[in-house]
Amino acid sequence: MRSTLMLHRGGWSASLADLASVEVPESTDSYVPVSYGRLVEEIHLHLPRFGLAVQDERYALARDGNQMFGVLTCRNGHTADWGLAIGLRSSYDRSLSVQLVAGSRVFVCDNLAFHGETKVSRKHTAHVFRDLPSLVYDMLMSVSAMKGRLAAEIEQMKRLTLKMALAHHLMILAIRSGALPASQLPKVIEHFDDLDNPEFVPHSAWALFNAFTAVIGQRQPRQQMDGTLRLTKAFREGLSLN
Repeated sequence: MRSTLMLHRGGWSASLADLASVEVPESTDSYVPVSYGRLVEEIHLHLPRFGLAVQDERYALARDGNQMFGVLTCRNGHTADWGLAIGLRSSYDRSLSVQLVAGSRVFVCDNLAFHGETKVSRKHTAHVFRDLPSLVYDMLMSVSAMKGRLAAEIEQMKRLTLKMALAHHLMILAIRSGALPASQLPKVIEHFDDLDNPEFVPHSAWALFNAFTAVIGQRQPRQQMDGTLRLTKAFREGLSLN
């Protein structure tokens, strides 16, 4: 599970105190800005209700503080096998609505790249404060459903020891899906055959999945997220996970 906050368009890392120090614009009849602190607070308020705890959080500001970006890495509190990430962004200059993404990996960048498996948004208009709790809750409901599905899939993959033919089939599906270039497959096989690493013994579907993610994790952040999504889809289809 990876959450990536990338800055290369003039943004800078910021603390929660930095977010709070940015002056919030005055509201109008058509524009009601949500303060950065209020948005973060709303997310923190709802997380425990879904069995999630923040393990790490990082924030950034851009455009003289008029844009805010953040990522929160969360653990599920039950198993160390996986977690979930939440990305957020907003603005005080009307360039961005309140936006949230979530998934096993998220990618947030000050160049406005913003990716995850689940996304919700709300404009800074009348009644935004009334709707904000529901916005966060609805996203976390989607995250909760995703969390349950991931847990079930992981358990299925752990119990399934792969015969060679099925392992080869999954490798082909993953490469064809675009999870990794074909040139990287020897590295995947090397990880999968690493008998000195107890994570890959026995040769389960979960071990092969981790062998792929070990190689995907060496790529650029955006490629990591895209590759993991493609890999997950290929394994779901190849193993008929449900």
